[in-house]
Amino acid sequence: MGGRRIAFLAIVLLAGCAISAQAQPALYTGLATGHLGVASGGNVQESGLTLGGSVAVLDNSGLGAEIDLGYTGEYDDTRLDESNITSLMVNFIGVYPHPRFRPFMVAGVGVLRIGTALTAGQPDTSHTDWAFNAGGGLLYMLNDLVGIRGDVRYLRFFDRHDDIPFVNNGYFDYWRTSIGLTWTWPVR
Repeated sequence: MGGRRIAFLAIVLLAGCAISAQAQPALYTGLATGHLGVASGGNVQESGLTLGGSVAVLDNSGLGAEIDLGYTGEYDDTRLDESNITSLMVNFIGVYPHPRFRPFMVAGVGVLRIGTALTAGQPDTSHTDWAFNAGGGLLYMLNDLVGIRGDVRYLRFFDRHDDIPFVNNGYFDYWRTSIGLTWTWPVR
């Protein structure tokens, strides 16, 4: 008899906790963005089309973390037969928590992969190395779930790579400007 009472009380307590948890406001907000943009400046001689996406989680104060992935193809057709950039960054993000206009700043570290080939038939000279990025932008919310995001970021290798045919000092760097569609959802 005592075991049944304890089981009944445990079920009632669990159900009560589940009901009260649903009534609480969301502690975090998830954001997923698909973006399209251009890479330019620095070692990027010809603006290359960039495709990518990011996923972020923010707390109610607007602070959070973001993972950003981008791919740029053919950024220097004049000097190189093949060229591409892949970036994967883990960022700190700070967003001003306004209902519609949400300016933000990002900064973080990750990896850049640079692929180059001087002429057709020659082996690729590729490097994957640690890099950093920093930038900012604006997220404009169309409604509670969908927004438009534009941002500008600076990306650069931490180390020099003198064996890649760079234009300047051996530190591969460039700017990425992008615009995208953002979906948001509450995370409880």
